[in-house]
Amino acid sequence: MTTAAHARTVKEQTFDVLRAYELTTLFSNPGSTEVGFLADLPADISFVLGLHEGSVVGMASGSALATGRPALVLLHTTAGYGNAVSALATARANRAPLVVIVGQQDRRHLAHEPFLAGKLDGLAGDYPVWQHTPARAQDVPGAVARAWHEAQEGRGPAVVVVPMDDWFAAADEEVAQAAPRGPVAVRGGRTASDDALAALAALLAAADAPCLVAGAGNDTADGWEGLVALAERLDCPVYQEPFGAARASPRTTVSSPGTCPRSAPHCVRCSRGTTRSSRSEPQPSANTPMLRATSPIRAPGSPSSRTIRRRPTAAPRSWCCSPNRPTP
Repeated sequence: MTTAAHARTVKEQTFDVLRAYELTTLFSNPGSTEVGFLADLPADISFVLGLHEGSVVGMASGSALATGRPALVLLHTTAGYGNAVSALATARANRAPLVVIVGQQDRRHLAHEPFLAGKLDGLAGDYPVWQHTPARAQDVPGAVARAWHEAQEGRGPAVVVVPMDDWFAAADEEVAQAAPRGPVAVRGGRTASDDALAALAALLAAADAPCLVAGAGNDTADGWEGLVALAERLDCPVYQEPFGAARASPRTTVSSPGTCPRSAPHCVRCSRGTTRSSRSEPQPSANTPMLRATSPIRAPGSPSSRTIRRRPTAAPRSWCCSPNRPTP
């Protein structure tokens, strides 16, 4: 509580941000640069300790994938962040949204590069979807809020580096925070334009025998629901991408011939053996576009459980559709 004798700190303001974004479970293997943040931890913030950063990020990734929203990770400076890189790479591959706070040496001493001063920019390579070191302590709460949006939109770890003395600095109540949590209509680089969607719809409408290739990025409840609705609308089979890290479609509710071969031409050869179920006999077609779903396909308002009828197929080509046999 703010009184005349007690001005709110950056730390207190950051905890308000964490509550607003439902980041109230903290996964961490902390070090000395994180002690100030963890001292007098509020009772409504749950702390989950891991003895290695790989385990910490792994637990947080599992939580994020299970809940469908970003999870919070707190890491020690260079040593802890470096230990976590492989797990962060896995989180990025698995599209697990994480808000990662990394400790840093006291801001006032960084120019002299003392012990625990880490060169953290670029340490994790290109695996974070976003990384930021606030220019001043008062910008930390806003940076954490933005990290939530970056993780949610980019489906990966968003990193905020916080010097250890920032937590005790006086908060700036006039600083505008990031957009509130919740469904916000955005148009960014990860969103297809209306023109691109119209061109895709026209391509599929003109196709004789379309097929879908779903990737690991579609492994969400919304993605499966949207994929089922689209496959039913097109009356077409759904292939799994080769070497996928996750299951891309509910194979019990869509026509799924199997895993797509590694090369597009061979996948086209597979799809030419199938036609729409309204036809009595399978007919090859040269007009067979493939739509690859690398991000969740959303179908707002559609039922969560829909069944698609099986389509007649030509004699299966096991060398082409089986994930266990090499492509010639």
